[in-house]
Amino acid sequence: MGIMNVRRIMKLGLGACVLVLFVTAICQAAATKESEPPVYFENIVKRLIDDGFDPKKISTIFKDPAVSFTPKKVRFLFVYSESKLNYGQFSSPKSIKKARRYLEQHQPALSKAKKKYGVEKEIITAIILVETKLGKYVGSASVFNTLSTIASLADPEPRQALWTHIRKKAPKQSRDKFEKKAIRKSAWAYAELKAFITYAAREQIDPTQLPGSLAGAIGIAQFMPSSILAYAADGNQDGRINLLEHADAIASIARYLKNFGWRPGIKPKKAAKVVWQYNHSSYYVDAVLKVAKLLKG
Repeated sequence: MGIMNVRRIMKLGLGACVLVLFVTAICQAAATKESEPPVYFENIVKRLIDDGFDPKKISTIFKDPAVSFTPKKVRFLFVYSESKLNYGQFSSPKSIKKARRYLEQHQPALSKAKKKYGVEKEIITAIILVETKLGKYVGSASVFNTLSTIASLADPEPRQALWTHIRKKAPKQSRDKFEKKAIRKSAWAYAELKAFITYAAREQIDPTQLPGSLAGAIGIAQFMPSSILAYAADGNQDGRINLLEHADAIASIARYLKNFGWRPGIKPKKAAKVVWQYNHSSYYVDAVLKVAKLLKG
């Protein structure tokens, strides 16, 4: 065997060794990544466990491949202007026609809610129209990822990551205002995340798979998790609360409004104050009340 052949074999052997080591390193890195929560969620996991959630269950949830930090989704909360939303679309003849069909289609559930909670079918339908276009658009973002991402903004690193995305869409955004809003929203989202995990466990739902709005609202009624725990109702009496079902959504809206003061024959000013509790926006309140009035006419 010539010297050149020996050298070739040695080179091949060395290359093979390097390749093996390289592949092994990649596998080890992948294994490590799979065994840890996504970047920026480590402190959220610790806080949840410190707050009494089962360590094993929380660890399992956050290791799910579907869980991720989603700044491109949540930046919506920091750059949109509600005054620019087209609330006028809901009182168009086409929308009102669809809402009337909804009234007829779900008459049993609406009548049941009226009898039990004293809330008119028109106001419930108006809310469902404005919230999700009568259940057609309930959102496709992961509720768990949304709430976890916003909750993580209590830490500077994820705030910086989100700020990078926001500057691309809103270069004139004030960093100081963003920081204050992010910290405020993080506290709100963490409370909602705890409520969501509690709700998912109660209803035996995989929390990583439930879709919702870009703010974490769920179902036809667009309830936040804390509102589900406090006000949601089992409208079809199947022993579960599923706000993707119209009967449950209708009953939940009625119960919510009653809790905040809705009564049969309520005066317009008082009605506006109650609807404002559902969504703190004068544009929203005006749109809902206008639709309800058209449906009664």
